[in-house]
Amino acid sequence: MPAKFLAFFILFSLTTSAWCEDLFLRDNLRRAKVGDYIVTSQNKNYTLLHIYDKTDHSLTIEEITAPAQRIPKSFSSWKDWVAQKAPGNTSWVMFKLDISKGQIVNYFSLTKNAWFDLSQSNIFLTTLLNLKFNRVPVENRRLLGMAARVNSPENEAFWQPRMIFNGNEVPGVTFEAWQTRWPADGSDLSGKTIEVFIPRENDCYPSYFPYWLQIKGMIGNAKIRIIDAGNHMLSPAPPQPK
Repeated sequence: MPAKFLAFFILFSLTTSAWCEDLFLRDNLRRAKVGDYIVTSQNKNYTLLHIYDKTDHSLTIEEITAPAQRIPKSFSSWKDWVAQKAPGNTSWVMFKLDISKGQIVNYFSLTKNAWFDLSQSNIFLTTLLNLKFNRVPVENRRLLGMAARVNSPENEAFWQPRMIFNGNEVPGVTFEAWQTRWPADGSDLSGKTIEVFIPRENDCYPSYFPYWLQIKGMIGNAKIRIIDAGNHMLSPAPPQPK
């Protein structure tokens, strides 16, 4: 499974309310704002995803990947890193997403100055964006340690990922857990359960970002976490060529 598509999944999803019991990743993408970004960590690689442009029908997404060991020691913030043309990056691409269909329209590599063949690259993403996620039942949520649960309110006694926003940890954010099952398609993901965690509050943070993703039943590292998220990012990259 290509890591870039698993990372891309984190950018586009999920807006929810306390009363919603199912959702689709293709829905509510219109809540995204130009300048929103996240940074994911998986297998000692960082991937930054940035909302570069937006129309009524599409989003243009910038994706920059760099191994952790290639991030400069002078690093100060992800906004500055991008403004400095992402030193140490190994891949810089830009793609357009059809909001209503949840499908990639085109995919351009700034690194190679070439277009990608979508027939070879969008099967995973298209499937994922159109799967139905269900709320994880309370009895199936992972609990905190006993000592932590004793002093926790009932709705905060569950394990929660960390919320990092514009480089700072935000305490006390409550997350909802959602899960889906990959269709039986003969792939490595066939029949596997995918679980994501999304902030309950819809207004304070980019709530369509899952801040943790894990695939149950996979051998090896099948988890992705967000190490930063924010807004008002500017990119030096030129628009996609016509």
